[in-house]
Amino acid sequence: MPCSVKNFLLALLTSLALLSLPCAFAWDSVGHRVSAAIASNYLSDNSKTELLKILRQHPRYQQDFVDQMPASIARGSEEARFVWLLGQAAFWPDITRGLPDTERERYNRANWHYIDGAWLRGQAQVQGNTYIRVAPFEDIAGKNTREFRNEANADNVMAALDYNTTVLTDSQASLPQRAVALCWVLHLIGDIHQPLHTGSLYSANRFSTGDRGGNGIETDGRNLHASWDSAVSSDGVKTNFETLLRQHSTTLERMSRQDNGDWSLWMQESRALLLNTVYTEDMKSAIAGSDDSPDKLRKFNLSDDYVQTMKYHAGLRLALAGRRLASWFEAKL
Repeated sequence: MPCSVKNFLLALLTSLALLSLPCAFAWDSVGHRVSAAIASNYLSDNSKTELLKILRQHPRYQQDFVDQMPASIARGSEEARFVWLLGQAAFWPDITRGLPDTERERYNRANWHYIDGAWLRGQAQVQGNTYIRVAPFEDIAGKNTREFRNEANADNVMAALDYNTTVLTDSQASLPQRAVALCWVLHLIGDIHQPLHTGSLYSANRFSTGDRGGNGIETDGRNLHASWDSAVSSDGVKTNFETLLRQHSTTLERMSRQDNGDWSLWMQESRALLLNTVYTEDMKSAIAGSDDSPDKLRKFNLSDDYVQTMKYHAGLRLALAGRRLASWFEAKL
């Protein structure tokens, strides 16, 4: 492993030690922090300085960042503090769900985390929905990026990325506005790499309004969506960071140069996984066979092969999200 990665890993191990505690965090936390850590590994010093300058102006920087920083991190190296802060920023949009009412209303945007599987734009020209015993829905023509300059028009993950990247790169916007947008950009680029945030399964009766991105399908002790969310969480941030860099370094370099910051491509990659890997033939067959039944749909036991495949793809998606974050920051800030 190159010395630069070893040195970064040492800082990462210190800054994220608390996150390796079993069951302390779900994928929502570990996953976003892994992507932020990988992004940090590729960021230049100038980009880190700019990101930190913006983040320090966050309207809740004291409460949600400074006050939440573990003492061991605060006493550690500058690099360790940056890694922790970037990870906290990436997870912050989920933190907003638990804020007091007025603050939650101000910052929480539930519909920004996912998208209708029929919504198409750019390189995303294939729906993310799976249809069982029901005709596919009409395509939804996604609006152009320029139409999402106003927050009121942003109603899904693609539109929210359009809006928040615009705010973040707007030198005329206030630093507090840009700091909130920075958190959302970190978070949403992670979300759009999660297959079950980009479509759902529909059937004639049981899932006539959709399975909510796998939330309606029970698996071993959790639902399908949560299974993918937690696919890598048991390994913690530090192990995932080292493993993913080792496994995917060539892919990260190649793909970061190919997609040119196009989140419609990232969404289409997620949808390809959703259509071909996430929903098994056993799941689809069981749903089709019980679609007219009033009985509860059975739970699905995820095979060892499925779990290993899920862990591999979840890890790669998180790694790609991190590398793409770094590439976008280097190009745009």
